[in-house]
Amino acid sequence: MHQLLKDIYVVILAGGSGTRFWPLSRETCPKQMLQIVGEDTLLRQTVKRINGLVPPENIWIVTTEDMALNIRFHLESFGELAIKIKFIKEPIGKNTAPAIGLAAIHLNRLFPQSVMIVMPSDHAIPDREKFLSDLELAIQGAREDHLVTFGIKPGRPDTGYGYIKVQNASNIGRKGLYKVECFAEKPDLETAKKYLSDGRYYWNSGIFVWKTSKILSEIERYLPALYQTLKEIESLLFSSDQPNKPDQPSIPQSEIRNPRWSTLYANLEPISIDYGVMERSSNVLMVPATFEWSDLGSWAALDEIITKDDDGNIL
Repeated sequence: MHQLLKDIYVVILAGGSGTRFWPLSRETCPKQMLQIVGEDTLLRQTVKRINGLVPPENIWIVTTEDMALNIRFHLESFGELAIKIKFIKEPIGKNTAPAIGLAAIHLNRLFPQSVMIVMPSDHAIPDREKFLSDLELAIQGAREDHLVTFGIKPGRPDTGYGYIKVQNASNIGRKGLYKVECFAEKPDLETAKKYLSDGRYYWNSGIFVWKTSKILSEIERYLPALYQTLKEIESLLFSSDQPNKPDQPSIPQSEIRNPRWSTLYANLEPISIDYGVMERSSNVLMVPATFEWSDLGSWAALDEIITKDDDGNIL
């Protein structure tokens, strides 16, 4: 049993539609709400994975207004745990940098000393204990003011993932934490083969750990327009006459909302946190993951994570 980390907040990104798993996934039942691998849906597996690491009220789900109620119903089987999970509701999905920034302004206002774990809701990670062990290492790096991500050691030259390159002899003093040299976009096949043979390239997992204050300062530096809008939104959300109080992000969707902040958010440029911040920052560390992982980006990805039968079939 892990000791509860009360200053750690897990932000689960659950706004995607997972259209690559059509026809099973669709607008009303996106990929994270499907049971693709394992004994439960991907979203419920994600919540189970971190439940017990942090208090239930430290689990925050970022999703869109349209999806929030369905996700709340989807988690009802968790009982008391589901009631304590908080929601941050985007008026419209605008990619990961705005979503993470929206969660960060809430957390920084309410819990300025907090550390954020940001994770997608639709990844497959079968070994919870290995994941939590790696996560503890990432948290140590984040507490020392670094942006930390996880790299997946590639088993083949894959053109479907972005890559992370680490520096040679780059262990900075803690075993398992490596300085990131650069991020690389999804390569062509020949480049992917070079990455595999090089040995310093890892698949980008899209899982991050950092101080809330640190990611906001990095957004301010590299995405100043986004930061300025987030600060305007923060002032509206925390105004004394705002009925949808940000420390109660799970109130019903029918609650009156401030149309001005919704308009501000809807006008944000959609940009990923990888492109907007991680690729530009010089303060990124990587933990080489010891856990098995797949982002289940397509039907073909099932081949990575599901055990085959004697005939080589996975379904």
